[in-house]
Order: sequence, then C-alpha cells, then structure tokens
Amino acid sequence: MIIKGQKLSEVDHKTLEILKSLDRAQFPFPWSEKSWEQAQLVDEYIVFYNVDVTCFCLFLMSPLEKLAHLLKITVSQSDRGKGLGKELLRSAFMQFRIQGLERSILEVETLNAPAIALYERCGFKKIHLHKKFYSNGADAHIMEKYL
Repeated sequence: MIIKGQKLSEVDHKTLEILKSLDRAQFPFPWSEKSWEQAQLVDEYIVFYNVDVTCFCLFLMSPLEKLAHLLKITVSQSDRGKGLGKELLRSAFMQFRIQGLERSILEVETLNAPAIALYERCGFKKIHLHKKFYSNGADAHIMEKYL
C-alpha cells in the first residue's frame, strides 16, 4: 500500500475535500470549515493518506519539542479491518524518525476500545487520564509513544 505524507498546506483541493468529507462522516465532532482553513495556513500540520484517500491521519508537529501530536486518524467504514490505520501510523512514525522526532502523543476517548487497541498495538502507552476532556464531557486517555 502506498501512503503519501505531506504538509496540509500542500494538499491539492480535490484531496482536501475528500479528507474533510471523511472527517465529517467518521467523527462525532468534525472540524469546521474554518478549522481546516486555519490549519492549512500553518506548515506544522502533516497529513498521511492512502492513494485512494479512504483513510488519513493528521498530526501537528512541534519540532522544537521533537514531538508529533496525533490529532485525527480515520479509516472509511468500508475499509476498516484491513490494517490501514496501523499502516498509516507506521509510515508516519518512520518519516518522523528520519526527521529527528522522538515521540508522539494523542488523546482518545476512554470508551473508544477499537482506537485504544490500535494505539497499543502501535506502541502507545497510557500516561494520563484527563477527566471531561471532550466537549461532550467524555474522559480521555493521554497516550504517548517514543519513536
């Protein structure tokens, strides 16, 4: 499988529209149009996706901290169970190591067992429980992986 990684600011319009559509279809609280527009203005947002754009993961990079913050990862309903999420993360982490980054962090809702299982398979460890992290009052595990 071919995974493409690039700055969000460099993603072509057609691909960006597909990414936004996936975001709206898969997340209970997708980004607003304004959030996408603002993220495109900042070179530190990096997105990885497959050639069919049926999955993606989005990171906010902090080079000074040698950190990649996973903000979003999703796989279309029809492509789940094929290992695409793990492949996205593997590709991203390989690129981050080349760039000299040392760790990645993320937040995940405590009741999202499939996502937690994926993150643990990819080497993330729970480091903190953040009560009422999400706007709906849900708790989140803060997870970290050393690259």
